[in-house]
Amino acid sequence: MSLRFAPEISLRMRGALMSRGRTLATMLADVLAGKHPPSIESLLSEKPGARPEEVLRQALDQIETRRKLIDADDDRFGRCDVCGEDLGEAAMLEVPWADRCPAHATV
Repeated sequence: MSLRFAPEISLRMRGALMSRGRTLATMLADVLAGKHPPSIESLLSEKPGARPEEVLRQALDQIETRRKLIDADDDRFGRCDVCGEDLGEAAMLEVPWADRCPAHATV
């Protein structure tokens, strides 16, 4: 089985996933402590009506799912969860937690 991404690219993507996970975990801790970090507004705008802690937990779950896929060198990493379309290396380097193609981004 060949690797979908070169090892150094996978390592960069994994690092970005872990960094995003730490940021989200810190935001969740702040929200649970009664704070409202300004950086949460962009996440909340994507899910109107959802509670901040729900949005953050869903985002953390998405990060963890992607991390497991990349760690397992699973072919599903970097593909749309709905249709299986390859999201492309450039897009995955930009947003390694992406799990949908543009056509299914709002599904």
